[in-house]
Amino acid sequence: MLGILEAVVARASQYLLDSFKKGRGVEIILDKGDDVTREIDLAIEELVYYMLKENFREGGVLYAEERGVYRWGDERYMFVLDPLDGSLNYTVGIPIFAISLAAGKYREGTLGDLEYATVSILPMGDIYTASPELGARKNGRPIKRRRKSNIVFVAISNGFPDKTCEILRKMGLKGRSLGSSAAELIYTAEGIAKGFVDLRGRLRVLDIAGALTFSKYIPGFKYVIYGQQYPDSRISIIAGDEDFVDAVSN
Repeated sequence: MLGILEAVVARASQYLLDSFKKGRGVEIILDKGDDVTREIDLAIEELVYYMLKENFREGGVLYAEERGVYRWGDERYMFVLDPLDGSLNYTVGIPIFAISLAAGKYREGTLGDLEYATVSILPMGDIYTASPELGARKNGRPIKRRRKSNIVFVAISNGFPDKTCEILRKMGLKGRSLGSSAAELIYTAEGIAKGFVDLRGRLRVLDIAGALTFSKYIPGFKYVIYGQQYPDSRISIIAGDEDFVDAVSN
């Protein structure tokens, strides 16, 4: 399973990086109100779908950001894809964005079904993978988690709780935002940041399914989700070191 996911994401990453360097695919083809679909989003999504369908001919269900749900065969496997997390960065030429793909046997159609993940963070060229057999790895090597960061990734909105701001201030943390939730959560799991907070209620499980699946295999990492855990559900989340999550979520 994991080897195929890696190959699929590697091929999609190659296409995405080449398109980024040439400035292709930024045209909007669908306005969804609170989001848009660009040519590159759909191109990556369809590329991944056809590769998954070819490699898992028995059947699968692919939950994807742009066209929703793809189904084939006996639907025995579940896949969750964000073809381009950080599309605004991509559009304006900021080189931080990710492809996120997670998978598992289809049971309930929720985050809990997912056991395998591949997250490619571009153009850095880093590939993060996870599986029950190998645990969490970065570029093929077991992850070495850092533990002394004073950075927290925060998604701010007008309704961000004052109490949470005060807790972060008292902990001496410095807020940052990279424009890619998948990358931010991966970096938090890796220990580059102490925590990740998004309390807007707008983040979809789709956006971070790969990063959350990866984080399951990181000792000492914890997260709390507010909302349902279906791929298209909108959620709020607090993640990071256990002491951080306990302080912010209480």
